Amino acid sequence: MQLDQLVLRNVWLSSWVLSFSLLGDALLYVVLPVHADDFGVSMIVIGFLLAVNRVIRIFAYGFIANLAERIGAKRLCLIAAATASLSTFGYGLFDGVIALTLSRMLWGLSFAALLLVTLTFATVNSEKTGARIGISRSVEQVGPLLALTVGAWLTAIVGPRDVFIYLGIATSFAAFLALMLNDKAQPVRLKKPIIRNVVFTRPDTLDLLIFWMGAGIDGIFLVTISLMWAQYLSVQMAILIGGSILASRRICEIVIAPMAGNIADKIGIRIPLLASLSLAIVGFSLVGFGLLILGSIALVLTRAALGTLFPAAVAKIYSKNKVTALARNQTWRDIGAAIGPLLAGACLGVISPEYMHIFVAIAFSVTFLIFRKSTGYKFL
Repeated sequence: MQLDQLVLRNVWLSSWVLSFSLLGDALLYVVLPVHADDFGVSMIVIGFLLAVNRVIRIFAYGFIANLAERIGAKRLCLIAAATASLSTFGYGLFDGVIALTLSRMLWGLSFAALLLVTLTFATVNSEKTGARIGISRSVEQVGPLLALTVGAWLTAIVGPRDVFIYLGIATSFAAFLALMLNDKAQPVRLKKPIIRNVVFTRPDTLDLLIFWMGAGIDGIFLVTISLMWAQYLSVQMAILIGGSILASRRICEIVIAPMAGNIADKIGIRIPLLASLSLAIVGFSLVGFGLLILGSIALVLTRAALGTLFPAAVAKIYSKNKVTALARNQTWRDIGAAIGPLLAGACLGVISPEYMHIFVAIAFSVTFLIFRKSTGYKFL
């Protein structure tokens, strides 16, 4: 089998490993707020439990990137698949703040490792990087989509705790897929130790853009979209629409992520990246001015495309140091995704959700203009 075929095979396998591993995390966001008592926690700590995995990732990417360089992507993928399964079992077997916090922290480390592994395999060589990242992002969404549909249905049958035992069993299959990864298609650099790099360092403009994407789309938008609809509809209908947007985002990533990658490979990364960033600014502005349907569509489409285009752009700009650059970029996305919900919750009593989106649109626009004049932009 040729190297390109082995690389593509590893991309598919590692992406399915991540997809299966996401089952428990995706369902927990739906089940925990409604069944807090069954997990032995109060409503006050739910936000903490749902955010602590993102916080731990912020500080873990540097260590995991260095670990990947030392032990190789396949071994790291196998370890992370096993720990992801353990964390899912933990949601069903244990209750209370301490036990669930440990399970969430274990999941945060597992996800960080699996994400870096999939991105590493997708960027082994520069040819068709966008298409491979698109495939990875598309496959990654299958697990959460199943969790939000089949998993939610199964919860009604077996209960909010036992459902995670079943998902833990399903997640265990990821470890067997990790064993099928081919060592020969690993990046050469992963075979060499590197000097310790601190990933939590000063961001470049591309890192700042993904920060605002995380804070805006993955944070403020998802937290407040139901609240904004509740101004015009009943609370039940607003929640239904908010959930539908969350599910549609997964479907869009399945469809649009590979399309964005293929387009980037054919015409270059610059044009689709600029178009997606511009659409993000338009989307935030539309939501800010109360045009929720058009704004939501724009942001969902943008998120699906940028999930592929950001890693592809990082790999293009930092071709000689991809692993560390990808880790740093994802770190800043996680920082934004952690800060966004916290800011939204803290400011809701003072600032309307619409004004929050206008602020993000302005910040995104300023960062976008700075990026256009940056050195990295010239390499795209």
